[in-house]
Amino acid sequence: MKDDRRITDLSFIKSFEFLPRKSSGTEDLERARNILLDVANVVSAPENPMGSPGIDPIIATRLLSMESNLIAMPHITPRDKNRLFIYSQIITALKLGVRNFFVIGGDPIDPSIHSKEVREIDVMETISSIKDSARFMDNIDEHFSIGAAFNPYRDMEISIADKKVSVGTDFFITQMIYDSTAIDFSGFAGKNLKIIPGFMPLSRKGQLKFLKKLGVRMSDSIYSRLENSEDISSESRKIILEAFDGLKKYSSGIHVMPMGNYVIAREILECV
Repeated sequence: MKDDRRITDLSFIKSFEFLPRKSSGTEDLERARNILLDVANVVSAPENPMGSPGIDPIIATRLLSMESNLIAMPHITPRDKNRLFIYSQIITALKLGVRNFFVIGGDPIDPSIHSKEVREIDVMETISSIKDSARFMDNIDEHFSIGAAFNPYRDMEISIADKKVSVGTDFFITQMIYDSTAIDFSGFAGKNLKIIPGFMPLSRKGQLKFLKKLGVRMSDSIYSRLENSEDISSESRKIILEAFDGLKKYSSGIHVMPMGNYVIAREILECV
């Protein structure tokens, strides 16, 4: 069960986000693996996406990575936890052979759940707690790969990224991108960090409103292409590949968030 592979050792990262179905059995896991096994080398999974109960990402990604070339990279969020719980999560992951983590703040809890957030510690403290977790285990290599989110549309993001690096961040995955001209990665020049652009293929036009709410920037021409397309899934795939081409010189890989559409994730990953 031991797996000592590190994302930071890969020359080029090709990752996808697995969204486990809330149903019994592992058929969804096996389908995703069969579709993407030969074009991806990393699999991630979110933790309680949209603030609703979800499948544990450590278990989901470890099952996907077993007996394959895929490296498990579960999401870890400080939402709903205290430091003790973070420690227990990470030593569980270490027990299962997971050595790579992606730290993100987490979505607000869905009001219909009737629950309150805990958030004893923030993202920075979560990253440092992961680094510290090995002391609770025997004979564990303390070298992990820890990633964090990068929002290219937020002011002072380079400064925030620098603080994340200071507490142990090894690589960054960006929020979804559709237009390489709408963002600026030049602030990372000379920092020797892995920057992995993130992309989310669209399946319906209503998602464009969601992107606006998140502050995702794109030119009027690209927005028009998506809004007026007859097949937004196919058009978003083309736009994503164009955007990635414009970011190649800054990129150490690519991350696709297909929202369960693993066929389109494959179409993107096999083209880069």
